[in-house]
Amino acid sequence: MPLYFGFPVTCQEAFRLFSLDFEEVKCDIMQKHKLTENMYMDCHFVDYVNNFFEGENMEMRVFYTDKGQCIVGYKIEGLSVFEKNFVTYKHLMYSLNHFETLFWYEVNKINCKENFNKIVLEHMEDEPETVEGVHLPYVIEF
Repeated sequence: MPLYFGFPVTCQEAFRLFSLDFEEVKCDIMQKHKLTENMYMDCHFVDYVNNFFEGENMEMRVFYTDKGQCIVGYKIEGLSVFEKNFVTYKHLMYSLNHFETLFWYEVNKINCKENFNKIVLEHMEDEPETVEGVHLPYVIEF
């Protein structure tokens, strides 16, 4: 199972966090791909946000789970039950500190830190959870 560093949110919440117009993009996607309903749109939303990040020269990405959840952040490479190598505590802490610094640097770079004062976290099998105040990103496994 891969590990991620960031926030588990819906696609719509990811758009809000980065001051992107969800409804406008939704209409554009529906017209471009001739869709009549919202089904199968999430992959297009994820591509849109990732293209936005690339255009801003950011390493952050949106990862989409099969449960309809988006992870806004970074994939932690080399940490998996399927890997044959061990990771030292120091290396893990260094990686997490690096991702935390990079995350807030990139959020500040595009002037969106205020949007993170209130976040609706998406749980895979439970109700969404609203957290207030700037929180540290989470380590997420799916």
